[in-house]
Amino acid sequence: MSEDIRKGGAPPGSGEDEARDLPDREEVMPKDHDLYTPQGGGSGTGAGPIREVAAVGDLRSDAASTGPRGVPLPLAGPEIATAEALGLTVEDGGVADGRGFPDRPEVSSFRLLMTLGLAGAVAGALLVFVFLWSDPLIKAEQARVLREAVTEVLKGPERFESVFVVDGELTTQIPAGVDTLDLDKVFLGYDASGSPVGFAMVHARFGFQDLVTVIFGYDPEARQVLGMKVLDHSETPGLGNKIEEMPFVGEFNGVDAPIEGVKPDRNTGAPNQVDMITSVTISSRAVIRTINERIEQLGDLLAAYEIPPITAGADPSSTSGGGEDR
Repeated sequence: MSEDIRKGGAPPGSGEDEARDLPDREEVMPKDHDLYTPQGGGSGTGAGPIREVAAVGDLRSDAASTGPRGVPLPLAGPEIATAEALGLTVEDGGVADGRGFPDRPEVSSFRLLMTLGLAGAVAGALLVFVFLWSDPLIKAEQARVLREAVTEVLKGPERFESVFVVDGELTTQIPAGVDTLDLDKVFLGYDASGSPVGFAMVHARFGFQDLVTVIFGYDPEARQVLGMKVLDHSETPGLGNKIEEMPFVGEFNGVDAPIEGVKPDRNTGAPNQVDMITSVTISSRAVIRTINERIEQLGDLLAAYEIPPITAGADPSSTSGGGEDR
């Protein structure tokens, strides 16, 4: 064993003997030096570690071995960290000589506003285009669904027409300047001979979740519901949506008004009773109350309405297969 080892020295080649020739840390950087505080020009981002790399040169500096938040920095060769090895040398940027990163030019407020305004204008134009393109298609589909529903609840009329409620009376004549969308209306169906078969009416009431919209056929002379169909609802899937399925829908074929909803085990066979769905009583009652409320509102008007005679020479089957929807 060598004399250096017996005296407590490090064996040759261990690296510790070379470290004796290195300057103390305090000679390279002050003891109270803040590694991450910008010194000099530039933005200061990362200026501390880069400056220490430049100051230490090719010395092993723990101060330059990590970046902001302690992220390890790559080394040049096996151990040496330099600005060039870190890929931070920017021509005339002041990085290699420890002056930090160059300042970024500020973006003007006018440029930001122009960019945002242009983006908003493009997005708005796209929305308008999609609306103008899709709105006629949506309305056409809604009209088709309504025509089919009227035909279903009136049991296949040869044709039907819209009858509007104006000043408390039913009429097919629309006053000048009145938008039909603002008027309450029903649909009057006719058979092949031109005789009325009943009225179809749309109404809505709140169910368990949201509005339940129902269309139903009604014969005011017999005071009977001809049929019912749920047009729209938001009831619970798998439970509340049973109101649009059989056998519940079939309960309304030919039932007398006003309708009474009862539990299946309490049905006495009365002509105005329908069986409610077990565990879906709120939604079931919503459908029943929707029909009863609409009949109460318009029942007397429907019974008093005088059916206009068919125009001479008119073919009552001219609108066969869908009727008229105004």
